[in-house]
Amino acid sequence: MFDKKKLKVWRFFSIFVVFALVIGLLAINPKVSLAATKPTITYFVQMDAKVAVSYDNFSKIAAYQLLMKKLNVNIQFIHPPMGGTAAQDQLNLMIASKKLPDIIYWNWVDSYPGGPVKALQDKVIIRLNEYVDKYAPNFKSYLSKHPDVKKMIVTDDGDLYCFPYLREDPEIQGTFYGPIVRKDWLSKLKISPPETVDEWYKMLKAFKVNDLNGNGKNDERPFSISLGGATSPRRAFDYCSFLVGAWGIKTDFFVENNKIQYGPLKPQYTDFIKTLQKWWKEGLIDPDVLTMNRDIIRANIQNDLIGSFLGLIGGDLAFFVNLKKDLMGVKYPVLKKGQKPEFSHREPQFAKSGAAITTSCKNIPLAMKVLDWGWSKEGFMALNFGVLGKSYVIKDGRPVYTDEVMNNPQLDRPSALARYACASFGGPFIQAKENALQIGLGLPQQKEASENWRYASNKKLLPILSFTSDEAKKLADIMNVINTYYDEMFVRLMTGKLNDVEQLRKGLKKMRIDEAIKIYQQAYNRYISRK
Repeated sequence: MFDKKKLKVWRFFSIFVVFALVIGLLAINPKVSLAATKPTITYFVQMDAKVAVSYDNFSKIAAYQLLMKKLNVNIQFIHPPMGGTAAQDQLNLMIASKKLPDIIYWNWVDSYPGGPVKALQDKVIIRLNEYVDKYAPNFKSYLSKHPDVKKMIVTDDGDLYCFPYLREDPEIQGTFYGPIVRKDWLSKLKISPPETVDEWYKMLKAFKVNDLNGNGKNDERPFSISLGGATSPRRAFDYCSFLVGAWGIKTDFFVENNKIQYGPLKPQYTDFIKTLQKWWKEGLIDPDVLTMNRDIIRANIQNDLIGSFLGLIGGDLAFFVNLKKDLMGVKYPVLKKGQKPEFSHREPQFAKSGAAITTSCKNIPLAMKVLDWGWSKEGFMALNFGVLGKSYVIKDGRPVYTDEVMNNPQLDRPSALARYACASFGGPFIQAKENALQIGLGLPQQKEASENWRYASNKKLLPILSFTSDEAKKLADIMNVINTYYDEMFVRLMTGKLNDVEQLRKGLKKMRIDEAIKIYQQAYNRYISRK
């Protein structure tokens, strides 16, 4: 054993060695050594293609660098491989191994089986209510001023589970998909943009027989669909209610006079299918929509083979306008001229994705502080506009993106902004209306399309519902079977291989669609009762 004198010498020697090592490390790499003194928060989030053009990690985005410096914290972003089911697979693996990062940004409503209630019950994420009161003053202040938004992001039990991605102006920012038509072809035919279902038919017929691309062949495809991620034409109609909305219904669930409805069970659905069959039979619909081969469809749009299509305001309309295609976004069709469409594409203000804190987080106050920064004035400006003087300036009291973003010679506008801010791809903050006006609606054709697509009531759209664990399981059991069956039957009906809509209805009944409607009704009633 050491005597007291030897022990004193040993302690002095140990302290000296540790001190020398620290000094040595600082001399070798001062940045690494200083960073090691900061706390670290781990953060799982999918890489976005617009960021990936420039960086391999979100930590390099200027707004996040500002956050880390401001709060004296390291954020270690974890990105799953891009494409396919890689993100879902990695999330599942993390949950199964119980090795979770501190924060996960995810679509908890659609992409976690059972939704946020199940994620809480599975002890993957934590309830935030009490922590918001203590550690998130900016987020707390926002929620107190916007009870309508709070209602969207809590469960039926009042559990707050994430810092959400919100749109500042849901009307402008939530409508970004719709019908697009070749304006130059309309001019050649000397016809006006179509407003009714009958006018759509006449226009498509004229596109088919008049060799509008001028190549001497009857190869025009009058109507097509460009929707990345859609696996069947039925899902495309579910997404935006094009055509079917003219009859005041959707192809899937909606609400009418506080009662949940399912489109195929409504009598108007038969008229919608008959119209689709007519379009298909006369060669007005692009055959590639059966496989939703987006690459081929986009190539055909580019090669002047497609006269009208359903597409995105940025990734399709702006993309092709920049390729000198003369396109315009037109209103959703109605049955009678002068009617207002009951449905169009409309995403909710809460984009269903948000950053949740996991049960593995050892420093919840710091994680809350990191997420709360996005709701401060400084965080709002940085995450939406980037760095003052570099990516934006203030003109007449409003933020205006610089040429670095708007006229970057190497990058499109969303990708150029992604070097500085997150507004072009999302995160736990409010996407500014100014971002949408300058980036998303920067072209006159985009502004026109936005106005035309927003011309709809959309009063029958469902809010974001929350299901109990038992309901979610039953609903998944029922709808997994129904959706597979419905996809197949929809294609058979559209192509005329099946003419009897009643057969579809009988199948849906047999597969317990009424039970699914009842579950939706219960969840809707609870949503209406939320405070």
